Amino acid sequence: MSSLSYKAKMRLWSILHPIRSLKALYFIHFIEKTDKWKELIDNKPKEAIEMKWNRFYRKKFPWKNPRTLNEKVTWMEVMTDTSKWTEYTDKYEVRKHIEELGLKDILTECYGVWDRVEDIDFDKLPDKFVLKCTHDCGSTVIVRDKSKMNKKEILDFLDKHVSVRYGYASCEPHYTAIKPRIMAESLIEMDNSEEFSSETTVDHKIRCVDGKAQYDMVCYDRSLESGSGGSKTVYDLYDIHTWQPMRQYLSDPGVQYKNVPRPKNLEKMIEIAEKIAQGFPQVRVDLYNVKGKIYFGEMTFYAFSGMNNHFTMEFQRMIGDRIHLPEVR
Repeated sequence: MSSLSYKAKMRLWSILHPIRSLKALYFIHFIEKTDKWKELIDNKPKEAIEMKWNRFYRKKFPWKNPRTLNEKVTWMEVMTDTSKWTEYTDKYEVRKHIEELGLKDILTECYGVWDRVEDIDFDKLPDKFVLKCTHDCGSTVIVRDKSKMNKKEILDFLDKHVSVRYGYASCEPHYTAIKPRIMAESLIEMDNSEEFSSETTVDHKIRCVDGKAQYDMVCYDRSLESGSGGSKTVYDLYDIHTWQPMRQYLSDPGVQYKNVPRPKNLEKMIEIAEKIAQGFPQVRVDLYNVKGKIYFGEMTFYAFSGMNNHFTMEFQRMIGDRIHLPEVR
């Protein structure tokens, strides 16, 4: 079974363990949608994450001996002080931290932040801009021509997201304390060329361990136009120092990868990512690099809710071995 993809393993597991599979489905469709589930995350996060882990992996969480990348970030979500995770995961509040680090020049221009979609003043926004919720993932709206946007569709999309406490839906306790808001920022234009092109601006997700860059998970060909929320993304993997592809560690079958050119200012990207990552056992620093200009995206402490199935188990353990767990809070 080790050569099977995660989805294939889960289908096979469901056939071999029908009763436990039904329990998992019951959890997905009923338990996690109740107020009791929210109370569990607030008051007993360890128990909630144990249930989520069992649903996803069909086994108990190894609290005494976490080894893989997924296991260690999940362990830290519950067993350590994640107040800074909350502060820096907030897409608006983290801007203050970036400025304090002396990196204001890598921030996009912020046009405004609002508590309600009704308060967004489109007349004051430029012809091109980005709207996103500050407290979640997947709520980005790219507007390339304001005169052609579907305003109602965008507002409905954002209102749906801003009305939900993202941390409860994904079982990420550090998210639940983030105040839901909407922010508008400048659009980072794509830099397509004959050498490489992408449907959206290339996203460099640089994992840092103890302040040192480990790899670059390069994301391209997203679908994020006018409130679609994104229906596809190519996740590629590169050695951050040699810029050699590491696709042998990816477990996404059937993906058509492109050869992403080595950024000419890669060393500067590494320097910035490592500066932002200082003081944390691990964090993913997301950057954009367009025409030699580096932009800050976000800080991600609990990528894919600790359920990242894009990497092989070998890679999960290799990165996990590099992470030194801090003291229990």
